[in-house]
Amino acid sequence: MAATYKKRAPAHVEMTGGKGSRQRAWEQVRKFGINKGFTTEQLSIKTNIEAGTLQTYLHALTMGGFLEAKDISTGAVPRKHEWKLIRDNGVEAPRLTREGKPLQQGMGTEAMWRSMRIIGDFNYRELAAHASTSGQEVKDGTAKAYVIMLYAAGYLSLTKPAKNMVNGAARYRLAPGKYTGPRPPMIQRTKSVYDPNLNEVVWQQTEKNHDDL
Repeated sequence: MAATYKKRAPAHVEMTGGKGSRQRAWEQVRKFGINKGFTTEQLSIKTNIEAGTLQTYLHALTMGGFLEAKDISTGAVPRKHEWKLIRDNGVEAPRLTREGKPLQQGMGTEAMWRSMRIIGDFNYRELAAHASTSGQEVKDGTAKAYVIMLYAAGYLSLTKPAKNMVNGAARYRLAPGKYTGPRPPMIQRTKSVYDPNLNEVVWQQTEKNHDDL
């Protein structure tokens, strides 16, 4: 009997109001302010995120040097902490492992999305090279797949068609009005494009109907 695996929900299902729980938690932490104490329960009430979920992220922020934790337990189990923001990294929520180290997953996509605004006209090889300067290697094949999907979704304009030669890759640029925000459009397993800035699936690949002529 073949093993069955539980599939993770598409990213847009895990979002609320266009923002994931990590981003909402971080924004509220910043609202509390530098060196202003708060508890997990207070943050949970403000964000409507379960305390257990918050506890994991708050611990990661502490390990990463963003928060300071003070034990305010009075013999209670589990232990209770007061958290304080000691390093504000800006609007974007730090993406961290449980040990507080920068999370590498998704950084290549973020670098490509950011590079598209900077370099203007590009082919997929140039995009991969520019995105890789951020410290996260982006392979040509990864950049090519991302460009193809964003072009299909209307985010990119074709500036020069591909030629039938080694260095004749098609050239693109970000289409006018298509920079929707700092968070990169995401390619999902369902062959769709989800934009976390809009909290919307903006493009879905349609399968060919084999009954069509």
